[in-house]
Amino acid sequence: MKRVLSPSLTIPLAALGLVCAQAEPVLKAHFAGIDNLTKRKDAKTLRAVWQLKQTQAFRNEALDKLAKRLGDGNAEREATLRKLLPDLGHGELFLGITPADGRADVALITAMGETRGKLWTQSLRRLAEQRGGEPLEQTVAGYTGWRVDFDNGRILGFGYADGWLLLGTGQQTLSYLKKAAERIADTGRPFPVDTENDLSLTVDARALPGAIRDRLPSAPNTIHITSLLKKDNFYSKVVVEFVEPLPTDVPDWEIPTRTITEPLASFTAARGVGMSTAKLILELLKLDPVNGQFFAWSQARTKFQSFFSVKVDEPKEAIAGLAKRVSDFKKPGGRGEKFIGQIGHKPKKPELVWGNVPLFSPYVTVGNSDDKGYIVGGVFPPDPIKKPIPKEMLDEFANKENLVYYNWEITGQRLEKWSLLIQFAAILSDRREQLVNKTKGIAFTTSLYPKLGNTITDATIDGNRLTITRKSHLGLSALEIALLTRWIDNPRFPAPTLEWPPAAEKKRTPKPNKPKKPADKK
Repeated sequence: MKRVLSPSLTIPLAALGLVCAQAEPVLKAHFAGIDNLTKRKDAKTLRAVWQLKQTQAFRNEALDKLAKRLGDGNAEREATLRKLLPDLGHGELFLGITPADGRADVALITAMGETRGKLWTQSLRRLAEQRGGEPLEQTVAGYTGWRVDFDNGRILGFGYADGWLLLGTGQQTLSYLKKAAERIADTGRPFPVDTENDLSLTVDARALPGAIRDRLPSAPNTIHITSLLKKDNFYSKVVVEFVEPLPTDVPDWEIPTRTITEPLASFTAARGVGMSTAKLILELLKLDPVNGQFFAWSQARTKFQSFFSVKVDEPKEAIAGLAKRVSDFKKPGGRGEKFIGQIGHKPKKPELVWGNVPLFSPYVTVGNSDDKGYIVGGVFPPDPIKKPIPKEMLDEFANKENLVYYNWEITGQRLEKWSLLIQFAAILSDRREQLVNKTKGIAFTTSLYPKLGNTITDATIDGNRLTITRKSHLGLSALEIALLTRWIDNPRFPAPTLEWPPAAEKKRTPKPNKPKKPADKK
C-alpha cells in the first residue's frame, strides 16, 4: 500500500486543529459502531432516537454538506463521496492521527460488509486517478490493497480484508495498516475486543486549538475519554492530565439555598478550577466572585426561566457598574448602536432590568435576604413558589471530597431552554441572521425533548488530574447537544465555527402600478 493526503482529508483534520509538528499520535479513537449499540436490549433511548425520521434527515443533510466540502467543487467527486460517507459510524471503527511534516498521517479501519468494501476500494481508485495518481496493486497478508503516490509527496493506501476496510495517508500510517492486516489474517480482527468501553478516545491536549486550551484551568497534557452503554445510559469518564498539579485550596461550599428555589429543571455548582466554563459569563459581565464559586439553575414551569448567582463584595455597586457598562455599550456609533429594548436601573432596590425585549425579561438583582452578598440574574422572572433547593440534591455533592463541579439536569427540558437562549444570544450580538427556526437541526433537537431524562455530571481533582464522570441517555449534556446541532446546522459546516454567514438580502420586486379606473360618467 502507498500514501497520500488529499485535500478531502486535510480540511476536516485542520478544522479539528490536529495538524501540528509532533511525532507522536495526537489522536487515537475506537467506537463500537451505532449498529452494534442499537441492537442491544438496554439501548432503548439510543435506539428510539436513532430511528427518528428527524435524526435521519439531519444526518443526511450533514453528509450532504460534508460531501460538498470534501468534493472541493467537483460534482463527480462530491457524488462519489456522498455514496461512501454514510458507512462511517455504522460499524466498529478505529481512528489514528499522527502529525508528519506539518501535515497529518491518518489511519481509518472500520468494519464493513464485502459489497460496500468493494465499492469503497473501487471508488477510491477512481478518485485517486482523478487527482492524477496511479493506484499500484499490492498484496499484504494475502489481501489486495492499493498504494497511490501523488505529485505533492503525499501517499494514500487502502484495501479490504475479511470484513474490514483499511484506509490511510502517510508512510507511517501504511506500516500501521500493514500490521493491522496481518492481525486480521491471524485473528479476524485488527485489534482485540474492548469489553470495557464502547467509546475510547485519547488526545494529546497540546494539539488542541488555543481557544479550547485557554478555557482549561492549566496547561493540559493528555485527555482520555471513555464511555460504556449500560441499562439505557452512557456511563462516561473524561480524565485530563495537566503538566502541573492543580490548585488544592478548594473553598468550602456557600450555596445560596434561599435564592435557588423549586421547581428545578437543572442545577449547576462550580468552585475552584471547576469555574473554567463559568468564566465566559463572568468575564462578559465583569463579575468577580469573592468565594470562587458559581451557581446556575433553571425552573420547570416556563421555557425561559434560567438563572445564575454569584457572591460579590458589594452587590449594589456591582449592579450599578453593570448598568454603566451596558449604557456605554449602546451609545450611538458603538457596538451596541442597534441595541434593542431599554435598560432600567433602580439603584435603591437595587435592580437592573432590560425591558421591551421579545419573549425575554432579562434582569440582575440581589439574592434572597438570607443569602447575603449574592446577586442573581436571569432572562425571565422566577417562579413565585419559594420552596428551597431540595436537601437530597445538596447531599449528592456537597460533602464529596475534591469536587469542583456538579451538574444535574432534565436534559429534554434543558435542551429546549438552551435552544431559546442561543436564539437570545443572536439578539444580543445583533446577528439576526442566526434567528432560525426551520432547520433540520432544530427539528432534530425538538424531537429529543420528550425522550431525554436525567443527566448527572461531576468533576473532581487529584494532583495533576481532573476527572469528569457522567451518566446520561446520549452521552452529552443539553448544552453540548445544542451547540453540536448548531454547528452542523451552520451553512459553513464542517468549518470550526458557530458564527453563521450573513443572510442573503431579499430582492423585492416592485409591484406594477395598476391603471386607474376611469371615473363613471354621469
